[in-house]
Amino acid sequence: MQQHNQQPDQQHIQRGKIGYGSAVEWLQGGKMTWRRAYPGRLDQVKVARDFAVYLFTGSGHEDQVAFIVTELVTNALRHTRSGEHGGWFGVDLTYADLAYIAVTDQGGSQVPGVMPAPPEGEIRDHGHGLRGVQNMAIALGIHGNPAYGHTVWADLSITQNQATRDGLAVALAS
Repeated sequence: MQQHNQQPDQQHIQRGKIGYGSAVEWLQGGKMTWRRAYPGRLDQVKVARDFAVYLFTGSGHEDQVAFIVTELVTNALRHTRSGEHGGWFGVDLTYADLAYIAVTDQGGSQVPGVMPAPPEGEIRDHGHGLRGVQNMAIALGIHGNPAYGHTVWADLSITQNQATRDGLAVALAS
C-alpha cells in the first residue's frame, strides 16, 4: 500500500504563517497594476479620479491619489490633443509600496513641465498643479514627445507618511 505525504506544500505553510488580518493587508501584500483609456472630455476627470481612489481605498493615500490623477488628467485635456474632439487619454496605476500614477496624452504643441514658483506675494491663476504633485511625490517625470504624446508620471510612497516624505521629492525627470 502506497503512503501519501500528508504535509502541506511549502507555499501553503508560508501563507499560514503570514496570515492576513485585514483586506488592506492582503491588498498591500502584492503589486497590482491597472490601465484604462478614457474619452478626452472634461467629465471624464471625475470618472478617472473616482476609479483611482476606489483602487487605493484603505491605503490612507486616497486624497493624494485623487489630487495627482485630477491634475495630470486635467493637464492632458487642457494642453494636448487629448482634449480635442475625438481625443482620449490613458491612466496607468500601480498599487505597491511605491505607487505609480501616470497619465498618457496625445501630444500637442508643448512639453509638460513644472513652472517655477511665483515671486512672494504674486498670485497666479494656473501653473500650481504639477508643483503640488511634485511636492507630494517621491519622483515626477515625463517621457514621450509633442508629436506622439507624453506620459506624465508620479511615484507616491504608500509606506511613508507625509512627514517622512517632506524634502524627498525629486525634480521633474525625463
